[in-house]
Amino acid sequence: MEKAIKRLAAKVHDEALISYYYLDRSLDQVVDQLEALQFSRNTKAYDIPFNAAVKGYLGATDSEGQAWIVKPLKDEKEIFYHRVTEVVYLLDFQMATLSAPTKVLTIDGKKFRGAKTVEKAIQIASYDYLQQPFCNVLLADLVNRWFQFDEDRNPNNYMVVTNSKGEPLVVAIDFDKSDLEADTMKIVGTDDKFGWVRHEKNRYLTTLKPENFEHASIDVFETRLECMMAIDLGKLTAIMRRLFTGYTNDPQGKAELVASNLEKRRQYIDKYFRTWFTEVDQVALKKENDDYGSMGKTFMKIYQGKK
Repeated sequence: MEKAIKRLAAKVHDEALISYYYLDRSLDQVVDQLEALQFSRNTKAYDIPFNAAVKGYLGATDSEGQAWIVKPLKDEKEIFYHRVTEVVYLLDFQMATLSAPTKVLTIDGKKFRGAKTVEKAIQIASYDYLQQPFCNVLLADLVNRWFQFDEDRNPNNYMVVTNSKGEPLVVAIDFDKSDLEADTMKIVGTDDKFGWVRHEKNRYLTTLKPENFEHASIDVFETRLECMMAIDLGKLTAIMRRLFTGYTNDPQGKAELVASNLEKRRQYIDKYFRTWFTEVDQVALKKENDDYGSMGKTFMKIYQGKK
């Protein structure tokens, strides 16, 4: 897992971006960092991305001088739900996924949901995301969103920033439709071909259609699957208990419920992806070898005929 995060940091390349997205820190350091931040309202409208402003977000600045977008929370149930979505961000972090840090924060005694602003970014819809390097990122991201039961993955949920080498980097944002508390498999794989069935159809599990996955290699998903399976759920339970204390009457019980759900989901997802894509790769490889073999035989017949 740590190696995967280091590889992500190397891909991000720029020290400023690495620091901004906490890729130079351990999981415990990220949690401590987020919990230590203090916030103040930022009334400068031009500091709020337009796509966030039209959704009712406001601007805020953390104690490190970095910008966040925030939205007021109305009641205890909503506040706890968004506290749980912090865990979604922490799961992304552990799965070596570039995502916007997210948390519940307090400004002047009031609770807000907040996300760190993705600066100098363009929505992925401005690109042809069926082409590389975007397509493989979105393919791999299905692992995360299935794991988190996040059914609101549309082009508005991915931003693209560019590092100093001119390379585009995809940043996942907005985990508002994720569900870590559901103890049943709301999303299950289909048997006849790779795909999924959702019991609650909010919007999209991914921006890609199932047929976009047909020729993908298991290598595309390997890092996400390995990181997912390597998550220490005992350690995560302790972190969740810390985060949930003061937000629910049963922080330990809620933490154990989420951990139990995640364990069931990751076992299912890992088996489903590895079974399906191993079969697809073998079939594709056999077909490719057969095609090349036929081409070789045809060439030899033509060549021998000319002699």
